[in-house]
Amino acid sequence: MLLSDKILSANEAVLDEMLAHRFVADIHADRLADVVFHRYLAYEGKFVTTAISIFAHAVTSAPDIKAQRWLIGVLDALANAQVPYFEDVFARLCIAPPDQVPQEVTAFDVSMLDIARTGRFTDILTAMFAAEWMYWTWCSSAAARQISDPDLRAWVDLHADRGFADQALWLKEAIDTYGEASETNRLSAIFEHVMRLEVAFHSAAYDAAPLREGSS
Repeated sequence: MLLSDKILSANEAVLDEMLAHRFVADIHADRLADVVFHRYLAYEGKFVTTAISIFAHAVTSAPDIKAQRWLIGVLDALANAQVPYFEDVFARLCIAPPDQVPQEVTAFDVSMLDIARTGRFTDILTAMFAAEWMYWTWCSSAAARQISDPDLRAWVDLHADRGFADQALWLKEAIDTYGEASETNRLSAIFEHVMRLEVAFHSAAYDAAPLREGSS
């Protein structure tokens, strides 16, 4: 069994927990409240800048130019596609940064960046693989369903399209290419940790605190 498949097998239960999260279920049922989606976007938009730092660390720790080339492409997509996406949607929906960020959101950013700063190359791959494999899995399913909100539809499609799939699959393959069997337990623990952070991060979108909105 491939190393990436061992990691997925060891974390089937926690991955299933995230895939059955209320946030996912509400999107599948086309009933996600606007305020929850907008709050989630505010939190997720903040993480994009963290992701740029994470992948920058991955570039510097990559063992060969082949991996570096791919990761530089990821940085380009984050800076020149994802950041503009959030800038546009925030402006159109009049979403301003929240006055207070829940501890669960801060913990996700801090923990993911800490893995990138202190971990090995395979640790960074696994942390981002956990997040992106999860998103690609459930967004691919959601993309086949009715989604009434065009902004939510665009967000789901963004995480189900070929480009995002290629990224998730590259991370999976890279774990198998650069990882070793002796790392299985450590990498499985990182995957589990990230999934539990994701569960808490998505739950924070249902926080009762009002989202501050900017003026149009």
